[in-house]
Amino acid sequence: MDSGIFTFAVIPIIVLAVFISVQLLRQKIYKPEYEGAVQKPGKWERVILFVIICINIISILGTIMGILIQETEMMLVFGVMTLFFSLIILVLRRAYNTSYQENKEYFVLHTHNKKYKVFYENITDWRPSYNEISVLDSSRSDGKYIRVNLKIFKPEILLRKMADMAFEEKFPTEDGNDPYKKAETIYYIANYGYKYLVEDYLEVLEDR
Repeated sequence: MDSGIFTFAVIPIIVLAVFISVQLLRQKIYKPEYEGAVQKPGKWERVILFVIICINIISILGTIMGILIQETEMMLVFGVMTLFFSLIILVLRRAYNTSYQENKEYFVLHTHNKKYKVFYENITDWRPSYNEISVLDSSRSDGKYIRVNLKIFKPEILLRKMADMAFEEKFPTEDGNDPYKKAETIYYIANYGYKYLVEDYLEVLEDR
């Protein structure tokens, strides 16, 4: 067994294949589950977790087999995979312990045993995050950004409000080309699959 091939080819290919498959399927079929107005991670997220757990079990068995037959290279390869997928499982379990609810005035986010109630009028800034939008609530004293997942949930009211606020020049920045984050906000929302929410603003930007 060639350790170089496994370490630098097989493991990255497996990880990349799993990641791409999850992302493509998530984009096509994912929908949150609704309990009244409350959004929770949908069935697809549980399927993702189940698949990764199965892969991790195979990796654990491969590690054990490598130990039993004293195949160091096999043990190291599957050991690395076990560690990698175990970390993913921990992250996903934390990510799925969450819920989201929104109306025309505010949104409520429950995550990691914490509750955030944010009125849109108090949002003074936002930052891009991977699969998330992070918003700054000026009424909070800690100055921390609150992250809302754009894949697990569908925060349509929030995103439209963010687009409106950008064009109301509520997000001043030092960027001379985009001083109020208008283009950044609209393209960020559109690129995450919410183009239908900001088509009017996209036309304005494209007419410039």
